[in-house]
Amino acid sequence: MGINQEDFEKLNMRGIIISSIMTAFGLVVALAWKDTINATVAYLMPDNDDGTLKGMYITAVAVTALVMGLAMVVLKLNVRVEKEIERVQSYFDDEDEEESKQS
Repeated sequence: MGINQEDFEKLNMRGIIISSIMTAFGLVVALAWKDTINATVAYLMPDNDDGTLKGMYITAVAVTALVMGLAMVVLKLNVRVEKEIERVQSYFDDEDEEESKQS
């Protein structure tokens, strides 16, 4: 009851592993920035009532908005890159078709 070779190739294991490693790197970066962001919020909004909950919510909302904005930029950039790749591939596909017609 194992997995056959065709199904294994469809999984794209290399892509899954690379994606997992990149996600782990992203987590490390996020943890590195966490204290810096919290310190910036504390500097901009000093706590007068010894309650850090308000600062934590502001930090969470600000970071969420920033990440969502960056994600939108990356997705739009990805669409542009895919279109450019398709354009370049179609150029080479046209050349291949012309060569096969001449043969």
